[in-house]
Amino acid sequence: MKKLLTLALAGALICGAASQANAQAFDEGTKHLNIGIGFGSGYYGYAYTSGADYSEIPTIFLSYDQGTAIELGPGIIGIGGFLGYSSAKSVYDDFFGFEYSWKWTNFVIGARGTYHYPLDNDKLDVYGGLSLGVWFQSYEYTYSDPVLAPFYNLDDNYTNLYYAGCVGARYMFTEKLGA
Repeated sequence: MKKLLTLALAGALICGAASQANAQAFDEGTKHLNIGIGFGSGYYGYAYTSGADYSEIPTIFLSYDQGTAIELGPGIIGIGGFLGYSSAKSVYDDFFGFEYSWKWTNFVIGARGTYHYPLDNDKLDVYGGLSLGVWFQSYEYTYSDPVLAPFYNLDDNYTNLYYAGCVGARYMFTEKLGA
């Protein structure tokens, strides 16, 4: 897990960079590739209260943003896409020694649009945006009791509309490296 976290943080620093130098941190033709990692999830509370053995792959995401020629007020519009993945698993032994286990897996893919506001600081990019995509979720629940297992075991997949907003900032340390 430490290795994954180290790789993700290193990737965020290396890949969160603009492909060219501009008077502003984000302008027409600027290309940003971002790698990120999220901490925490809604699943942890459920596992903690049940006393279960719990493991989680935090949200790992990748996004791309490219500056367009579309100006809106003082800022510029960026368009791009994103991918995201997370997973959580819990195992719990009941009083009779039977094992309950569940696992959630999430994958999201979609398009995003951003608005980049120009500042007097050419190393700082502040932005807000909207994302729209598809969210795929799989859920698996198993119980080892041979009598009750047929009633409790579930294996299901869902596909839903995904939408979200974002607000952020990026500081460019050099022409090609930012975080």
